[in-house]
Amino acid sequence: MAEQAVTYTSSMKPIKGKKFVCKRCKREYARLAPGDPPIRCECGWWYENDHGTIKERYWQRIETYREPPATLFSGE
Repeated sequence: MAEQAVTYTSSMKPIKGKKFVCKRCKREYARLAPGDPPIRCECGWWYENDHGTIKERYWQRIETYREPPATLFSGE
């Protein structure tokens, strides 16, 4: 066991301006603009800006690099 704990931090700069916050786990992301790729939150929820309306879907992450089905947001 390590003698000291190791803290891992993001190399990304802090988000400035308006933020998008996951309703479930409260993680913060850069604001979604129409046409941006969906956000995949660590809690399993995906968010997409569809012409000014935020759509959300749950897609469980069982495997490390699991991809959502092509119809996660399309074909409603």
